[in-house]
Amino acid sequence: MLGDVNISKLKTSTWQRLENKVKHDQKALNTLNNHQAKMLQEEVNNRNTINSSKQSINYIYRELSYFWQKDKYKVKKGNRTVTKTKKVWIHRKVPAKPTTNQSNQLNKFNHDLSKAQTSQNKLKSSGAFKQTKRHRRKLEYRLAKSKRNLDKFKKRRHKNAVKTINKSVKRQYADFLSPKASLYETNSENGKVVFIFATSETEDNENTITTYPSDRGESSADDSINGDKTVSIEGRLKGHTKGNKMSATQQYNQILDWRYHGVELTYRSNGSKGTHNMAKIYNKHFRIQSLNKTQSQPLKDEIAFTLSLKFVYAAEVTTTKQKVKNKGKKVPAGMCVAPKTIKGKRGMTMYDYAKKYHTSVENLIKMNAGRHYNSHTNLAGKKLQVTKGKFKSKQSKNYSRPHHAKVNIKKTRK
Repeated sequence: MLGDVNISKLKTSTWQRLENKVKHDQKALNTLNNHQAKMLQEEVNNRNTINSSKQSINYIYRELSYFWQKDKYKVKKGNRTVTKTKKVWIHRKVPAKPTTNQSNQLNKFNHDLSKAQTSQNKLKSSGAFKQTKRHRRKLEYRLAKSKRNLDKFKKRRHKNAVKTINKSVKRQYADFLSPKASLYETNSENGKVVFIFATSETEDNENTITTYPSDRGESSADDSINGDKTVSIEGRLKGHTKGNKMSATQQYNQILDWRYHGVELTYRSNGSKGTHNMAKIYNKHFRIQSLNKTQSQPLKDEIAFTLSLKFVYAAEVTTTKQKVKNKGKKVPAGMCVAPKTIKGKRGMTMYDYAKKYHTSVENLIKMNAGRHYNSHTNLAGKKLQVTKGKFKSKQSKNYSRPHHAKVNIKKTRK
């Protein structure tokens, strides 16, 4: 019971039980024995080898069955005709004969594909692997369900806590002699609020000003940088008010707990509920910088203290589910963009990196021609170039960016 609002429906024991359930399910998912983990990793390796071998074989057969040809076509632009070219695939009437190197590669890729498919079929038909897959799927479903329940519970608890705080503030303002300044968690989940008799409130805003000389007429945006914002409060804590049934000592201990855990707080000054002409301080994203208690004279259920709050805004990071193609960074005209080179990780194949960076195995092999890589090279610990370097020269004002030619597959007439 906090104030006259009952929040016993959302007990802390329920919250703790749901958190323990999430931890238990996460631990169970991560504690598969060595044999089970080995089988799952073998299945992933076989799948990657099969995909990579099929792609390499298709790439070789495509080179033998098709060839590139540049076709010219005319386009009218106003009163003039412009001739453009585009590259198209032309199907060969008779496939070309593979070279010795291509034959050796085809034999190697077919051997790797057959070996991986045999191992994969044998592994998937075993009862131990099927049982491991079912067990892992069950644990993943259980963990996802536990996380959903915990998130749902936190949302309900926060919603109920906000209602509790608002009702406490409303009851507090109904009493003329009660303290009006309030301090509570911004993302409160327990509904606790501390009311303060604020005798003095000070807000300090600091900027960092550069001292180096600047040219007259130049932009001064970099000369002044936003600094700290601090609110200092002197006042008293009074226990057992209409909006809060906690004693002064309990309220002070609550502020100490917020300071110890670095909780983000919201502070409403005395005039935050008054008229619009009344000076007020009402900010979120505060953290306690200092807390001092004064005991110059004995007070009954009251504590004199000074509090310093510092404004710290935590940016929220959001993600998008849309796939973003790596088109390179836009740079001013006449600037270079260096090619991106990464260090290969264990278990990642050439096919995986081609899929990740939205390119093909063929392009990766061409970009790393000096390293003599192929589609089955073990890339663990090795350097791999994944994007090409670009250079943008200065263009005239009338320059228009050409469209990328579409690739069409066209068959020749017999």
